[in-house]
Amino acid sequence: MNQSTKLTVYTLSERLVFLAFALLYSFVGFSQKFEIENKFHIKQDDKSIVFRVLDVDDSQLKKYNSKKYYYWFKSQKVLVTQGGSSGSLLNGDYESFYKNNQLAEKGLFKKGLKDGTWKFWNPNGILIHQETWSKGTQIGKQLYYNEDGLIQKTIIYKSNQTEIIARDTTILKKKKTVLTTVADSTGKLISQSRYSDYKLDGTQIARDQNDSLIKTVYKKGVLVPEKTKKEDAKTAKGSSEKLTFKQKMSNFWEKLKFWKKFKKKDKSGEPKPPKAEKPAKDSSKKPKEKTQKEPDQPKEKKKRTE
Repeated sequence: MNQSTKLTVYTLSERLVFLAFALLYSFVGFSQKFEIENKFHIKQDDKSIVFRVLDVDDSQLKKYNSKKYYYWFKSQKVLVTQGGSSGSLLNGDYESFYKNNQLAEKGLFKKGLKDGTWKFWNPNGILIHQETWSKGTQIGKQLYYNEDGLIQKTIIYKSNQTEIIARDTTILKKKKTVLTTVADSTGKLISQSRYSDYKLDGTQIARDQNDSLIKTVYKKGVLVPEKTKKEDAKTAKGSSEKLTFKQKMSNFWEKLKFWKKFKKKDKSGEPKPPKAEKPAKDSSKKPKEKTQKEPDQPKEKKKRTE
């Protein structure tokens, strides 16, 4: 009885182990099959492409951003659509190769949108372009290289502006304005132009043949006359000139004399008598002093009577 019971126990344990291995094998096989099914290798536009896609249940998003571009896969082609998709969205690593098996492009997708750092090479394997993405939006620096591997152009993306630097030219783009600055290899300014709503606006600067800077002013595409500019220049020069202490004091006294000439008015609105008339009043008092000394005359009359 003991031996038979042991045999039955061993057979049950072996069966359990076998079932566990079978389940594990089936799970691993399913995961490998799932990975193989979600990874594709196709040929498109004279290049071979290797990429992955989302699961079928997650292939269609509930909400799309109308300003972003979504990459999706259908009918053995990778397609891109603004604000939508109609196939399996690309998700994960992405690589493309030239006919000589040289790497052409490498990056990452997240739910159909470019993300992270993307690099591009020419057929000879030289890096020609590098850019940075965040959920389908370009951020930071974009670098463009020449055949020698040197940076030829830089584009810097920020929230409110885009700056393009190409050799000696810098373009600063905002929502409505564009500022273009050109300088030589030493950093010397050659020209500067401003545009607002695709029209010249503000101060424009250009260097002439005599190596002097000429400024012109535009307002909404219309040239401002030179007369007003000359008047502004005169006022600017007058304010910029520095006066000595003596000159300042002389100007002060001249202004003070000028204001003294004005007549002050009473509350009734009638002008007050000028201060210059006060000496005339003093002259009228002098005869009064003589009349006060007249009592001496009677004394002379008394002597005559005597």
